[in-house]
Amino acid sequence: MRYFSNILSPVILLSVATTLSAGVIVSNGPATSSSFRIGGPNSQAEAVVWVQSALTGVSISALIGNVDIINTGSHAVDAYLELNTPGNLINSTTVTVGTFASPADFTPTVIFSGLSLASGAYRLTLFNTDTTGSVSIRWAVGGATTNTANGAFLGSQYSNGPDTNVTNPYLSNFTTSTELLGFTVDGTSPVPEPGTFLTSLVIFGAVGLLRRRA
Repeated sequence: MRYFSNILSPVILLSVATTLSAGVIVSNGPATSSSFRIGGPNSQAEAVVWVQSALTGVSISALIGNVDIINTGSHAVDAYLELNTPGNLINSTTVTVGTFASPADFTPTVIFSGLSLASGAYRLTLFNTDTTGSVSIRWAVGGATTNTANGAFLGSQYSNGPDTNVTNPYLSNFTTSTELLGFTVDGTSPVPEPGTFLTSLVIFGAVGLLRRRA
């Protein structure tokens, strides 16, 4: 079982000088043996939310893979990137994942690279369109979080069953989770801005009661 609560629309404040070099922006990892399905018979979508400063050369990867020992091989995962408000889609792609013995063996799958991202709150949603249950595409749980001056992890989210929009998974009715889904965001150089800037953002979600998911 897994317990959840909705995020209290937090406001995160970042102040970063433009001369600051970038490396890891935010990361959850390494993988543990726990994971959550993407797609499958319950049409489950999973997402992570973070806040970051303006950076170029941004790469986003996630610890995802197939752990079905019968239906081995490569499978497609759809990825969606939103900025600041739900539904504000700024990028999407489809990536191919391989088969692993355990989520603890997952190697990072690069989802986006070479991005120029503004200061803001971002949500990455992953979904596998195979909802028959014949494959087991999963997103591994990370063991620890690394936040830096350039960014901070805010939480994970999920939807399943009737709450999932299988046509546009990023528009699903998400519930916020406390799980550290494994992902990494890094960048190579800051976007030039005069002096110091502040990022103040309201994140996806509102106050809610603790909810349980099987």
